[in-house]
Amino acid sequence: MANILFQNLNQISFHGVFRDYQQKVLDHAEKHMKDKKIHIVAAPGSGKTILGLELIRRLGHPALILSPSVTIRQQWGERFESNFLRETENMKEYLSFDLKSPSFITSVTYQALYAAYNKTTLQNSESEEELEVETTESFSDFDLIKMIKQAGVRTICLDEAHHLHSEWQKALESFLDLMAKDLTVIALTATPPYDGTPAEWNRYTSLCGEIDEEIFVPQLVAQKTLCPHQDYIYFNYPAEKEIEILKAYKTKALSCTDEILHGGMLGEILQAVGVLETHRGKEELILENVKQFIALFCLARCSGIEIPRKLVRMVSPSGKLPLFKISYAETAFQFVIDNSEIFGEDISEQLRTKLAQNTLIEKRKVCLATNEKINRLLVSSIGKLHSINEIVCFESGQLGNDLRMLILTDHIKKDMIKIVGTKEPIDAIGTVPIFESVRRAVDGRVSIALLSGTLVILPNAILEPVLELARQEQISCSCRELRDVQYSIVMFSGSNKNKVHVITEAFQRGYIQILIGTKALLGEGWDSPCINSLILASFVGSFMLSNQMRGRAIRVDRNNPDKVSNIWHLVTVEPPMIHEKGLPSLLTKFTENDSTFISNDFDTLERRFSGFLAPAYHRDVIESGIERLDVIRPPFNKEGIDRINKEMLELAGAREEMAKRWERTFGSGGHSDIIELNEISPKVQPKGFLFRNLLGETIFLLIFYKVMEIVPQVIFADVSSVFRFLINLALIMFFGYFLLMGAARIFRYLTPEHTVKTLAGCVLNTLKEIGEIESREAKLKVKADVMGFNIYCTLTEATNYEKSIFAKAIKEMLSAIDNPRYILIKRMKFLWFSVRNYNHSYACPSIIDRKKEYVEVLVRYLQKSSGGFDLFYTRNENGRKKLLKCRRKSYMNANDAVVKGRRVTKWE
Repeated sequence: MANILFQNLNQISFHGVFRDYQQKVLDHAEKHMKDKKIHIVAAPGSGKTILGLELIRRLGHPALILSPSVTIRQQWGERFESNFLRETENMKEYLSFDLKSPSFITSVTYQALYAAYNKTTLQNSESEEELEVETTESFSDFDLIKMIKQAGVRTICLDEAHHLHSEWQKALESFLDLMAKDLTVIALTATPPYDGTPAEWNRYTSLCGEIDEEIFVPQLVAQKTLCPHQDYIYFNYPAEKEIEILKAYKTKALSCTDEILHGGMLGEILQAVGVLETHRGKEELILENVKQFIALFCLARCSGIEIPRKLVRMVSPSGKLPLFKISYAETAFQFVIDNSEIFGEDISEQLRTKLAQNTLIEKRKVCLATNEKINRLLVSSIGKLHSINEIVCFESGQLGNDLRMLILTDHIKKDMIKIVGTKEPIDAIGTVPIFESVRRAVDGRVSIALLSGTLVILPNAILEPVLELARQEQISCSCRELRDVQYSIVMFSGSNKNKVHVITEAFQRGYIQILIGTKALLGEGWDSPCINSLILASFVGSFMLSNQMRGRAIRVDRNNPDKVSNIWHLVTVEPPMIHEKGLPSLLTKFTENDSTFISNDFDTLERRFSGFLAPAYHRDVIESGIERLDVIRPPFNKEGIDRINKEMLELAGAREEMAKRWERTFGSGGHSDIIELNEISPKVQPKGFLFRNLLGETIFLLIFYKVMEIVPQVIFADVSSVFRFLINLALIMFFGYFLLMGAARIFRYLTPEHTVKTLAGCVLNTLKEIGEIESREAKLKVKADVMGFNIYCTLTEATNYEKSIFAKAIKEMLSAIDNPRYILIKRMKFLWFSVRNYNHSYACPSIIDRKKEYVEVLVRYLQKSSGGFDLFYTRNENGRKKLLKCRRKSYMNANDAVVKGRRVTKWE
């Protein structure tokens, strides 16, 4: 049967023309699949399903496609039928959705594979918020491996494998292990788990392989596959009730901390560790826990205990301790509780009990700044309703009837339907409260609809055309009008797919301007190309889910070729603490800083923006990172937050200018590359230390030459002038060689830019020699910005993985020294003297320090280009002493230097 299908498949081909970036992937596919795996990352809307089907077709073997949901499972069949089959051909002859009846292509869910592998029952989904659900099916007597082998399956296509529940992943890994010898794995995803832990990332890549090709959003916008778009953040303070809860918790935490600091317990803690009396013999303990001891000493200073200056310099090369922050108390207390062997069982338990009595410990973690309950409260702050209303009023005022806004949230809150049409306060976030809040803000001016699995609300004014759309699709409906408002609840027959189809069509036609729905129903696998404004009021989930939801707004719209989309993110920030009478005395030492703000929302967004590529607000560059939203700048007091929100709205209103900024970044070039960029700020840049060393050597050589020039004249005074000339020529050539070598080294380190280039070149050569970078064409590029303040270092003509490891290596080498396995210390020479310059010491990058022979390769390249370096292993006593000295004296540690990394699109 497989042979017959294979012959039939030879008749099949893709109907269209592959886009440039798709063709590039296909051209490189054979090379990537030498290890039996190809891993493609492609942004939503890039046509990765088409790519997967074409790769399956080219491999020519029966394939099993695994998807995270029934909706996506079905999409594989729809894409295959519409893009590969002729109208006369029947999809069922080629593709099956049933593991028990496989075809040449079998498309199922990971959940179905799990049930079949474990011989259990595939349960019907209990969620009412999915477009399509699994049907209940028993696999108790089903032999999955036997069936797959009988079907001749030799290709496995993993679609969005990061969606897996842990038990699904275990079943998949076991299944692949049993089939490994015969399988080729195609892994496709729009959102790799970049924000996962290293362990999660390693497990993901062991399943899918390292990323071979990545299709980025800017490439798709350039080819008009996706529309121009921009991210905006709207900030809010919590509601009054939420502020009271937050203030009560912080007051309790500060009161408890105050009692510990001034009630004698902190003194007992410091006495138990014994570092104030003498730190000799305890350097390694302090060195291993620098951040913890900084926090402990900071608390000690607040309580009036004097810390010896030598001890302060040991943990802080600047010789200064930071001002009090509640986070320092958290760090110090956690350190004491977790290390009873250092502080003693009694002290650790006494502190743990004190904090637990005040409910300041959750799951063995000290929680002084906040706890999980407060985090959930603030993330879902009802203060965000005001932000949504402000954005809705602004966008509707800008676009009028052309507005197609989608608001996605986590929950329905159907029980709150009773507040619709009333003036009752709204105290939750969900589709119903958002609907009512927006209705109150813009009722009568904008058509609003609510779409969820169990509740649909439509304006009475559009009921007739919507019901007509349903009748055309043979879907029956019934309506129940809501009291006191011009809206009705509408019930549709059949599955969620029916209601979603009808409402989506009404949205497309402009009957609805604002659609409010749940992320489960509309966040993934649902398309409505007309969306030109998206508010992400969903606060539960990962980068993967947020990127999928973000993808809803950036599809091109054939009916609106000039479409430009705004994507709105909502962030709650903690208000400044109010110093009232009765608050603990510790508050008098608490200095608020309006150059930063406290926000779990913002911290999460900051991580996720590392994966979002779009233009900077005021520079013609496409890059990742939240820094591109350059209106987010201090002060972050109330006036500052209001200013930021105002500027966000102004920028969001300039849609045409934003689209032009996309075009300007593309320039006249057609080829783009995404580079991993290390931004090296002035305080991180290696100073001209090597220039000074080599200049001294060169001056010495010049003096030595002049001395040697005189010596022959004295010794060979009676020798002919010709012979003297030959001797002098030999000396000139001999010393000239060293002078040229010195000049070459001087040039290499004449500026910080040259210094970075030389050091980075040594790292690159090392990574090539040890086999971590295999791309022969890989090139180093180092460039200073226009003002000469920052230096940018990147790798080109290399794979994404190679760019990533190189960027990480440079970051580690040029950032403050923490706790590396090996350190590199510059050795300065003058005449026959040799001295180590600890000011110019470096951490050996972790990818190199795994083996000593790898580190010696790096040292060899450094010595060849820049003179002597000493290598020290830090896991012995002598090495720890050297590490301590480097931490104290390194100019990077003194500046607390950190190299920033981000992705930038480069067009050629």
